[in-house]
Amino acid sequence: MENLREELLAVFDAEYRDHLRAIRAIVARGCPDAQGLAEIFRRVHSLKGAARAVELPVVEGVAHALENRLSALLAAHAAPQDADLGAITDTLDEIDLLMATPPTAGETPETPAAPTENPAYVQVPVARLDALATTVHDLMSVADRQERLWAQVMDLLTESRAVMHAPERMRADPVAEFARMTRRLMAVGRERELMAGQIDRALLRLGEEVHAVTLVPAGSVFGSLAGMARSIAREHGGPDAGVDVHMHGMEVQTERRVMQALRDPVLHLVRNAIVHGHETRAQRLKAGKPEHMNITIAVTLNGVRLQVAVSDDGRGPDLRAIAARAAGQGLVHADAPLDARQLLARVFEPGFSTRGQADTLAGRGVGLSVVAEAARALHGTVRMEQRQPAGTTVTLTVPVSQRQRTVLLVENAGQTIGLPGRVIRHLLRVRREEIRLLNNMPFAVVPHPPDGAHRMPAPTQEQEEELVPLVPLRAFVGDEDAPLPVRDGAVSVAVMEVGGVRCGFAVERMLDVRTLLVSDATAVGLDSELVPGIAWPREDQPVFIMSPDRLFARWRLRGAGGGIRFSDGEGPAPVAAQRHAPLVMVVDDSITTRTLQKTILQSHGYDVCLAVDGEEALALLQQSSRHVDVVVTDVEMPRMDGLALLAAMRADPHLADIPVVLMTSRDDGEDVRRGMDGGARAYLTKQKFDQGELIDTIRGLL
Repeated sequence: MENLREELLAVFDAEYRDHLRAIRAIVARGCPDAQGLAEIFRRVHSLKGAARAVELPVVEGVAHALENRLSALLAAHAAPQDADLGAITDTLDEIDLLMATPPTAGETPETPAAPTENPAYVQVPVARLDALATTVHDLMSVADRQERLWAQVMDLLTESRAVMHAPERMRADPVAEFARMTRRLMAVGRERELMAGQIDRALLRLGEEVHAVTLVPAGSVFGSLAGMARSIAREHGGPDAGVDVHMHGMEVQTERRVMQALRDPVLHLVRNAIVHGHETRAQRLKAGKPEHMNITIAVTLNGVRLQVAVSDDGRGPDLRAIAARAAGQGLVHADAPLDARQLLARVFEPGFSTRGQADTLAGRGVGLSVVAEAARALHGTVRMEQRQPAGTTVTLTVPVSQRQRTVLLVENAGQTIGLPGRVIRHLLRVRREEIRLLNNMPFAVVPHPPDGAHRMPAPTQEQEEELVPLVPLRAFVGDEDAPLPVRDGAVSVAVMEVGGVRCGFAVERMLDVRTLLVSDATAVGLDSELVPGIAWPREDQPVFIMSPDRLFARWRLRGAGGGIRFSDGEGPAPVAAQRHAPLVMVVDDSITTRTLQKTILQSHGYDVCLAVDGEEALALLQQSSRHVDVVVTDVEMPRMDGLALLAAMRADPHLADIPVVLMTSRDDGEDVRRGMDGGARAYLTKQKFDQGELIDTIRGLL
């Protein structure tokens, strides 16, 4: 039964965090309306029932008290007051603290038991499970086809033996018989080659989807620390003490095991900031600071490294006290000249503390040494810095994954390069004669993406294909003037996608798809931006893991290059790309409007690409291999509106000549004047929308 209880507690741990996260999100949006209040009530009621099921009477009692208060508000149809919102926040904080050290079954709050860490359960979005199931189904389908192909091979071998023992068939028409057998052998060979690529891609996707299931957002682990910080502040500074906690990067995802291992160290840092950075209200106001201390927890992802920084605007580190304490403990010589960086490194030593006496919160010298030990256990680092004009920042930096990652191994100038599987969309062998030319630059033909995807359409509506730029990988790792590597008359291409943009990187040879343990490459002395990770599948052969973001950034900076060259020295054989219909880009944040305009334009023979706002449209315009002939854009959109898009296009010499049609619900004279003065070639209003007018306008601009 004890094992069952541990399992139930693990499930409850995930459930209560989800309820508290949702309630905090509702409160953060402002005073809840009746619907929001009802949602809070529903979640508190569910939380109370779940606590009863796992025999946590203290948590059940706290939730029950809040449930009664919310029930009274709902019955009276009353809006919550500040006191009610405060009660909600305080209850959530109290539950967080109780769950940090939950009592066992039947115990009272006065006799809490140490928590049992059981991370066996995590919440996984249904969409992620669907994607995993789809990937497994695809792999099984390919395996089934491979089995059928093997049966065909066996049949072919049986028939070949039969022919060898039936010389009359060969004597009747040996040329025809030989040609027939050859055709069948070639067909099986082509099918086998195609299937090998499909298996590689399916395994890549499966590895990435399995890894994605283990990822959790930072908010699911660190979200409760804000409430704990407020409780610590009240315990340290009295009931009127306050702290404002700011969270950044809570959407960053990484392995649950890594994120969970950082929770306690980050809580130590929050506690340390409150205790050592504490100032009275009068001191803060005199220094020109806000009344309450501000603490920021920021999570960032940099290549294969995860950074968690805890910053405060308190007193900042007392360097003199640190130097005296370090000298007293024999960590430094009393007369040694040490700079701030060297002194601040000493605070992570075991037993180090500048507080004169210990209490329940600090002064025992274990907080920061625990942080340093946690960082070392994760093969990471920790450092403390002085903030300007006041305060402290402590940053934990650890490898983003303690597990293995799926990579495509390729050969590049005698080195083995690892390309992360998560960004690979196609693996191709492109014959020299199949390469397309646009403006004397090479492009590879890949399967066209599903309808509705925000990518440039196929050159012709009849053909299901897409063109992607073709560049040698070696041009970014070792030789800027490298030609396209040709082997047996074909180029091996890994098509990668970053930020919705695709590029085909030609490699000398594809070696294998492997799952490797990736380490930080900074200490090796490599270009850590482009090659942030390194793996050692064999002791004598390192694999350099590339950053796809930096690779794409350098590809964009490199530009078009100097035409097309092949490594075998032969002249170019690619054919020119076919002519295509005019391409119209539709930019609108309404999916209904985008679909309507796309349907109208395609019915009149135009190719259409879509963007949800100005920011995405600008990225597509700047990075796509295909020229857009006309842009039809809404004005009111999130992130970047139509007028801002228009201004950005006019400022870019490569986009300035593309005609822009503004289509919006704004129809007063001032809006029309602003649009036309900004460089729009036409201004259409949605209230008087007429598809004939739209088509006539576009025809007039082409």
